[in-house]
Amino acid sequence: MMRWMILLASVLVLPAALSAPRPAIAAETVRIGGYLFPPFVELLDGQPGGLTLDLIAAINRAQSKYRFDFVPISADNRYTDLARKKYDLIVFESASWGWNPAQIATTEPLMEGAELFVALDQPGRGQEFFNDLKSKRLAALRGNHYRFADMVTDPAILESRFDIALMEDPGDCLQAVLDGEVDVAVMTGAYLNRLLAEVPEFREALLIGQTPDQRYALSVIGAASRRTLVEEIGRLLRQTLESPDFQLLLQDYGQLRKG
Repeated sequence: MMRWMILLASVLVLPAALSAPRPAIAAETVRIGGYLFPPFVELLDGQPGGLTLDLIAAINRAQSKYRFDFVPISADNRYTDLARKKYDLIVFESASWGWNPAQIATTEPLMEGAELFVALDQPGRGQEFFNDLKSKRLAALRGNHYRFADMVTDPAILESRFDIALMEDPGDCLQAVLDGEVDVAVMTGAYLNRLLAEVPEFREALLIGQTPDQRYALSVIGAASRRTLVEEIGRLLRQTLESPDFQLLLQDYGQLRKG
């Protein structure tokens, strides 16, 4: 009799064990680094915002395997910060911007972009105004790579070769042009497109170079030792970017074009 009672007890307990809720598997945290690079990363009321932050929020809602956190970094320190594992990945970055190809893994492009020359539109000025930059007073973003400067970012070298003001925000570069403090500013095409959509009057006030300083493909970059993670996150980000809801949001960021 005792044997049958034990067997019966085990039969009764087994379904209860099978139906008990399993503990949730914690999401793996992935830290996304980003430096000031409007409209991808910008300051909104003193807090980080922009396309990268919106993309992080969207992908966190879309899946539960990973938890993406934003980590503010500086443009100058992005390389050492990755090596020191301050962050895991950087999004909307070009592998041609000072990275050692042997030390990184990168994805297929998420988006394409360009840097454009901008000046005041004045009588007698045409596209030839941008031909001789060494004779002009320039404004550009500190830490950014520019083709006209041979991709050099060192302020001392840039200031020895050009009459250049290095600034932290593209809005300051544009304001310097409008105030006549500089002749030419170099601005990200996506930022400029959004600005012209929001303030159409600038289209008549500005002369925009038809030949970009550079065109680039923006991808996901991480350490070479984490290539599998880089590629998987790249696929997740591309799926989010290509979703209908996010395509509508992209229009608010200057009608950015994915790669």
